[in-house]
Amino acid sequence: MKAAVLVDTGTIEIREVATPPLGPDDVLIRNAYAGVCGSDLHAFRGKHPFRKPPVILGHEFAGTVAACGSAVTECRPGDRVTVMPLVPCQTCRLCRMGRQNICLHKSVPGVGAWPGSFAEYGIAKASVTYRLGPATPLQVGVLAEPLAVGIHGVFRQARVRPDDRVLILGAGPIGILTAMAARAAGAAEVAVTDILDFNLAVARELCGAITYNSGTAAWEDAVAVAFPDGFDVAILCSGAPITVRQAIGRTRRGGRIIVTGMFLDLVELDLTAVNLNELELVGSVVYDHQDFRQAVEWIDAGRFDFQKLVTHILPLDMAQDALALLSDRNEDAVKVLLEIAR
Repeated sequence: MKAAVLVDTGTIEIREVATPPLGPDDVLIRNAYAGVCGSDLHAFRGKHPFRKPPVILGHEFAGTVAACGSAVTECRPGDRVTVMPLVPCQTCRLCRMGRQNICLHKSVPGVGAWPGSFAEYGIAKASVTYRLGPATPLQVGVLAEPLAVGIHGVFRQARVRPDDRVLILGAGPIGILTAMAARAAGAAEVAVTDILDFNLAVARELCGAITYNSGTAAWEDAVAVAFPDGFDVAILCSGAPITVRQAIGRTRRGGRIIVTGMFLDLVELDLTAVNLNELELVGSVVYDHQDFRQAVEWIDAGRFDFQKLVTHILPLDMAQDALALLSDRNEDAVKVLLEIAR
């Protein structure tokens, strides 16, 4: 099969590779679309903590079942599916505690024997393969994975309640989907910051967010006037170190700060402010089955106009260009997909 392989920092090559072998519990998927994630960009830049070249990138995918292993009963060839790209071991202490998302022995695409989704075919355990509704476009179904990240951060870690005031720092795909989840949780006000006006406009359109360009000099003064008591919840969806100070400064006493974005550099942390204001500082990583199932249900139901998040669809052969587009930011882009097969 054809695959986009990261062969070195900043270099993708289209290569012929072996189609993944089908085990008894596996589903072979003819990939239609693969999403390009910020973590793929980290790997492209040589900064990802565990995805290293040579590797087939990608972990967001949707397509059609091509074949099922002998023990699979949950789906059949021809089913339109997306995949929760995380298989916990189910036996360690964390899994027994119900914390499968942070299982130390979990399997994920692009690590070990599980190839990434930038390829003509993908493989997944039937246990993490989700059927999509007959009316759900596959290019929207592929968004279930990043949406599940937002749902986990909002409902599980931030515990957003009706009437909460929520600040989202970062208006990339995860930030905008997190803002949608906050709106669905009943938040009274959802504010989103970023330095990209185009992304902020998408956040306003899709979930009615109040937006602030954090690259301007007066934005924090404007936030202080609009929200003098601060925010109940701040969710860090950007890996920019400055957003940590911004979150601490704008979260009310007794509020919660959730870290969803991947910070690749050390960050200065004002623990005195955390202490005196009794702030909760909580990590949020990926999702579990409950989060992912909720994401698929929202997408099937058309709860939001998810299609408008997708700004670019490029063929698999242009995977290098797709990653360069997000790396160089030479044109407006929010969510970039690779089209592999219709």
